[in-house]
Amino acid sequence: MEEYSVLDIFSYVPKQKIDLEQLETIFVNEINNVNAATNGYYVEKYKQIHGLEKNIKIAVEDLQNEGKKIAFIKKGRKIIAVVGYKVA
Repeated sequence: MEEYSVLDIFSYVPKQKIDLEQLETIFVNEINNVNAATNGYYVEKYKQIHGLEKNIKIAVEDLQNEGKKIAFIKKGRKIIAVVGYKVA
């Protein structure tokens, strides 16, 4: 099983609802398929920029420019966070 290091998180929900530490935990658990869709959250690796909202597209472009791998944390069909990560 590969190890992943979270480098950046762009959250689109208030921290009172879910904080960065919780988002990182969801990412690490879901990217390794430890828990399938914990509390309705799941991770999807980035494939293409088409159809993304402008603010999410900007975050993706910033992470790409920094050479980071990208994934989305989703709840249902909605992206709630963009994660920049590396494979250790």
